[in-house]
Amino acid sequence: MNIKSKQFGAILIVAGTAVGGGIIALPIMIAKLGIIWGIVLMLAIWVVAYYTAIVNVELNLQAGKGLPIGQLGTLFSGKIASLIGVGSLKLLMFSLMAVYIYGLASLFQEILSLNKEYFTVIALLVSLCTALILLLPMQFLDYVNRILFGGALVIAGILILALASSINGKHIPLFVGKYGEFSSWSVVIPVVFISFGFQVVFHTLTNYCDKNKEVLNKVFFWGSLIPAIVYIIWSCVILCAIYDCDPNFYALMVDGKVDIGELIRTLGLISGLKTIQAMVWAISFLTILTSALGVGMGLCDSIESYVKTKSKHSKWLSIAIAVGIPSVVAMFVPGAFIAILGFAGMILAVLAILLPIYILVVGKFKNAYYASTTNKFMLIGSVLMGIVIILCEVINIAF
Repeated sequence: MNIKSKQFGAILIVAGTAVGGGIIALPIMIAKLGIIWGIVLMLAIWVVAYYTAIVNVELNLQAGKGLPIGQLGTLFSGKIASLIGVGSLKLLMFSLMAVYIYGLASLFQEILSLNKEYFTVIALLVSLCTALILLLPMQFLDYVNRILFGGALVIAGILILALASSINGKHIPLFVGKYGEFSSWSVVIPVVFISFGFQVVFHTLTNYCDKNKEVLNKVFFWGSLIPAIVYIIWSCVILCAIYDCDPNFYALMVDGKVDIGELIRTLGLISGLKTIQAMVWAISFLTILTSALGVGMGLCDSIESYVKTKSKHSKWLSIAIAVGIPSVVAMFVPGAFIAILGFAGMILAVLAILLPIYILVVGKFKNAYYASTTNKFMLIGSVLMGIVIILCEVINIAF
């Protein structure tokens, strides 16, 4: 496979990993702030996500190969950074896999109209199917991801056009919400940040793209920009359609009293077409599955690097661990879709922002692959954003 083809596939892996639970979670969360402040927040998060992606790639290039953040900590800093990196990475990946398995199982439960007692069985089947897909070689996973993500984008385009046609333009929730309340921002910020959670694939894609700095820069720029554009357009259309056609339901979203199944059913009622509701189910399934595959690849690769010298069946063992533990969490923590996303956002702030920048500063590299990684303004701004995200989730957990 030539480098251009790898670049295209890697862009879709980054975008597909990011565009997952956020498709359903973001409209519910952004309703609290209104469209204008929601767009401002998503753009700010995108800038930080892209910049810190370059910082992480810089560390991988300095190491000479793609390494998980824990191993980068060992190489450039010491045991403390290594322990924080390993712990944060594993906790984040397992949390995200639990979210995606829970989300996929919930979708199937709603689609099949099954009672809650069947959730455990559905979650087990979802976990098994995910594990089987992850057994495919990286190149095949690349192609599978292209098909799934391409299908999701096509469906998203159709849905946006269909729902936009139901908006008369007179009632747009530009500043409708509780954006003046700190509690709204503290809940929304971690979830928006984790919605750009592609950072678990840094080391995998560094190796996959042959450590080509120009290609990797394009991969993470376009791979992060695509989700930002999709999220902004999608959230705006969804919120406008709901506010225009069902303001009472919008009020419930502002108050945080809506789950993913209710949102999907409401979108189907607004359009008046059963096909629209089916497409909403489809895009929810495709985006969550692509995220599960992206995170699953990174988690399996990370686990395998520790077990491959101890087992002849390291691939099977790494997949069993990567999928098995999250499936147990998904089965025994019901209704935790948004809650786990927020918690994962806090962990991601440590993993993707604070720790990499710390390692970068401690490393004192003489020759930087990317000049932007020496920009003090961007480094300080990113650190402040990371601290804000962590404080927000700490407040959410405490209160």
